Amino acid sequence: MRIVTFVREGFDAPRLGALIGVDGVLDLTARHPGEEAFGSTLAFLRAGPASWDRARTLLANHGAAADTLAGATLLAPLLNPPLIRDWGTMIGHLKFFLRRRAEQLAARSEDPKAAMAAAELDGSLELPPNWFTVPRFYTGNPLNMTGPDAEIAWPGFAESLDYELELAVVIGVGGKDIPVSRARDHIFGVTLFNDFTARDTQVAEGSPAGKSKDFDGAYAIGPCIATLDEIPDLYQLQVQSRLNGVVQTTRSTVDMQLGFEDLVSYASRSCTLHPGELFASGTFEGGCGVETGRLLQDGDVIELEAQGIGTLRNTIRRAAPPTAAAAAKG
Repeated sequence: MRIVTFVREGFDAPRLGALIGVDGVLDLTARHPGEEAFGSTLAFLRAGPASWDRARTLLANHGAAADTLAGATLLAPLLNPPLIRDWGTMIGHLKFFLRRRAEQLAARSEDPKAAMAAAELDGSLELPPNWFTVPRFYTGNPLNMTGPDAEIAWPGFAESLDYELELAVVIGVGGKDIPVSRARDHIFGVTLFNDFTARDTQVAEGSPAGKSKDFDGAYAIGPCIATLDEIPDLYQLQVQSRLNGVVQTTRSTVDMQLGFEDLVSYASRSCTLHPGELFASGTFEGGCGVETGRLLQDGDVIELEAQGIGTLRNTIRRAAPPTAAAAAKG
């Protein structure tokens, strides 16, 4: 299944659906009127495998009678995840930022070349040796979630804004102390994840997260959550980023040095995981503007694409500065 949340004109509330082909959707909310399990994606996840099987049966029997997506607006496929955890599973992006930080520090020294040579020797350009045995993550604000084709309002406190090409899995079955060998049984599906970042704020904070990733629309997911049976091989999955239609990077989940199962198992140590939690992969190499040399600008359209999931497209909008008259009045 490819689960979506959508709205249509004339309906008051978002609806749960399953994509059919390119431009069809099966309205699961309409076909299960009054049933809480089919009222939202989070309720659907919490309802568990029995409800998922009912949806699959409905798809098999009534897929040809799907409604068109014309006139519908896709929202984030999961509007209210309980928690976001974003990890660092790929070495290329991480080492780029280690070198960038070292270069920034070296530039402030009396001898930048010598400072970089010292950084090479003291290990400043390498990840800690236990990085992939003691995985690192930060938690994001799920209230800042948005979806496909949504406009991202430039945060007023930031001068530079960036995107990040990531994937995220969604927990379907909760659990605690989950072994790696059983972790996949707890994953419902996978979606695209764009982790927007105010880079100048990030530099000022000296931290990968914080206010730099805490503003309305900071996290975009979608266009759907594809169940794992829609993905031939989770670790041979091609992803791509495009800026105004121009390809920025094309990578594959073969780059992941930690699998999602490793992350789920590690996070569940003495900690109960709940349906709807998001586990993001971290950024693919070349998957952000700092790496490609092109940060976001007003009016840019950033697209992330993955096989079996589709395209997550967002437009960047920067508010016009106040006129002199308005500023004087204020």
